[in-house]
Amino acid sequence: MGKLLFIRLMTVLSLIPTFSQADVVLTLGGDVNFNRNLMPVNPVGVLFSSGTVAPWRSLTKDIAPLINGDLNFANIETVVSSTNNLSNQEKTFAFKSHPAGVKHLIDIGFNLFNLANNHTYDYGHEGMKQTLFEMKALKHSSPQINYAGLGKISEVFEPQVFTVNGLKIAFASATIGMPEFAARDDSPGILIVRDNASYRRLVANMARAQADFKILSIHFGTEGKVTLDDGQKKRYEYALEYGDVDLIVGHHPHVVRPVSQWKDRVIFYSMGNYLMLGSADITKKADTNLDWGLFSKLYLERDPHSGKVRIDAIEAIPLTNTHYRATPLRGAEARLRIEGLNRLSLQELGSNALQFRTSPNSGRGVYCGPQMNSIRAKILCTMP
Repeated sequence: MGKLLFIRLMTVLSLIPTFSQADVVLTLGGDVNFNRNLMPVNPVGVLFSSGTVAPWRSLTKDIAPLINGDLNFANIETVVSSTNNLSNQEKTFAFKSHPAGVKHLIDIGFNLFNLANNHTYDYGHEGMKQTLFEMKALKHSSPQINYAGLGKISEVFEPQVFTVNGLKIAFASATIGMPEFAARDDSPGILIVRDNASYRRLVANMARAQADFKILSIHFGTEGKVTLDDGQKKRYEYALEYGDVDLIVGHHPHVVRPVSQWKDRVIFYSMGNYLMLGSADITKKADTNLDWGLFSKLYLERDPHSGKVRIDAIEAIPLTNTHYRATPLRGAEARLRIEGLNRLSLQELGSNALQFRTSPNSGRGVYCGPQMNSIRAKILCTMP
């Protein structure tokens, strides 16, 4: 560590009274599945058409060091099942991943999962039941994990509330999808975001949830399109205003969309791909707005004066090779993507655009709030 950087860090540390204020670091990414389209599952790893198997660890080795938050989120865009006897819905793209793949994610630190998306029902109602069975088994063996988005009506409309580092977190999910797979009293399913009555009910339940910080995961948007869909901004901001939601994590378009700062709350309209083994190789796209996925790290802290939990800082790291082995971009390549995201956010959101400064060394994006109390946020914002 250079002498100047050491002095800066010591200065920051000297201004921090104690560790007593609860803080949480939350990591986020977009779409994840652990299998190729229509391929059988394998407990060892991902099976390729050539007959070779890529072990789980070989696929995550480049992102595993990033999964170091207190809360690490992934959108599981696949049916989870250990059987190859399920019948798919004659969909062009149907994904089924072995629970050993999700167990591997848990082993490297993932502990918060969204199950609500348009691939949840790739293998019909039976596939949804299999996913719930396997996730409940994983929860039994790894009680630190939480998930939402798939279940009966009483389950999908009520946010999950759990405690991390002294902070109560509420988490819920909504998605695009076919009405026949909506949750029912007697059958598991999803909460459909385009159903206005269901969406308003979910938002009202989020408002009533007793939690310090509220996260809503939304699977929505035209695939391959970086600009916002008609009505998307209004629909998302409705949840912030009327549901007391602090953070919306968006996914589905498979590309990165703008990032919004709405008052003291944040919307990621789309994180893009994270580790999507069934997707195309987007690194071949010539447009640098389309060829990457966004990994983000949020630093949450309870304000010692107001008691309100807020986002003190955000780190943004572009990912490449999200179709096979997600790898962080660095230097000029990372900086190019973050600067493009800043321009896109300004274009789509104007004064509500969240803007990242780029690190001259790593190229990552950093947002630093005006009143930081988190020690980890202060260290981040001191780094060059």
